[in-house]
Amino acid sequence: MIPLFDTAHRVPTTEPPPPSRHGSTNGKDPAGRVVLMGQILVDLAVRGEALPASGGDVWAIDEGMHVGGGFNALVAARRMGAEAVSLSPIGEGPYSSLIQAALAREGITDLGPRIAGIDNGFCIAFTDRTGERTFISTKGAETMAPTSAWADFVRTMSPGDVLYIDGYLMDHPANREAAEAALRVLPEGVHVLLDVSPVIGIPDGLPTDDVIVSMNLREAQEIGQQSGDSSICDRCREPHEAARAMLGLLGRPVVVRAGAEGAYFADPSAVATDACDEDALRVPTPRVEAIDTNGAGDAHSGVLAASLARGIAVERALLLANCAGALSTTVVGPASCPTRSQIEAAADALEARADGE
Repeated sequence: MIPLFDTAHRVPTTEPPPPSRHGSTNGKDPAGRVVLMGQILVDLAVRGEALPASGGDVWAIDEGMHVGGGFNALVAARRMGAEAVSLSPIGEGPYSSLIQAALAREGITDLGPRIAGIDNGFCIAFTDRTGERTFISTKGAETMAPTSAWADFVRTMSPGDVLYIDGYLMDHPANREAAEAALRVLPEGVHVLLDVSPVIGIPDGLPTDDVIVSMNLREAQEIGQQSGDSSICDRCREPHEAARAMLGLLGRPVVVRAGAEGAYFADPSAVATDACDEDALRVPTPRVEAIDTNGAGDAHSGVLAASLARGIAVERALLLANCAGALSTTVVGPASCPTRSQIEAAADALEARADGE
């Protein structure tokens, strides 16, 4: 079973809350920041036909060394014009130096704790002929957040800011403890976007308000299997029902990404109304020829977080995020989020097509 938490303790604030749960309808309110509570490491990207069988060998093309992990989502947020802050721990060594240089180059504020005596880790990112990727990662400084490091910053966040949580950070005991300490002091009005890890589940203290839990269909299926409920597993075979099933299981707004099928968004505030009939909103996506899916989920999360920080309504924010994720797959490389103008043009075209049907 994945751990679920029915209550959340939010810290009162004297500032007024944002105009709606997930952003205004016009995006004209003061923009918040996108803050990464996660980990940044270095990707060693290679491409080949397919992964070898056990004990086998395979030739691969070297596609370079890239700063990856949560960095890709922050780059996507910057593409949308949002202020971005990294809280990823930074160590000492060549990988750490690459990460610091990349953050500075992208205009991302680096406020991550410094960890002495160890470098940041690296990830071998293998992309096969279908565009799917497999990761093999090492652990470094990014897995060693001091207990109070994130809480000290999070308590200073303001309504309208977006805390983007990389769920895989919970796989490391120090990071999980630091993340849950931060959630205990999270001010009211701060949006939370959790890119959930099926292995680790929901962190203790994750709020039920102003939060979206994001996952792809495969991750929804894994969470369904871990629930031990066969009916949930059956519903997770296709994305529309998976979104509804995850909403019921997690009790929080859920977006399930399904590649070319788009995404489905289920929100408990809309459940059991006549208009909704307990349905999930389908969010379309552009049709593209994908050549590299590495970083597509990060592009989606970064643009979604940035859109919420800019006060954009959740329906439009999800459409922009879908466009970013799809377009990013047409370019080789993990930090391949397109420009804001490209993202908005693709979203406008989808909306115009829907209006004409």
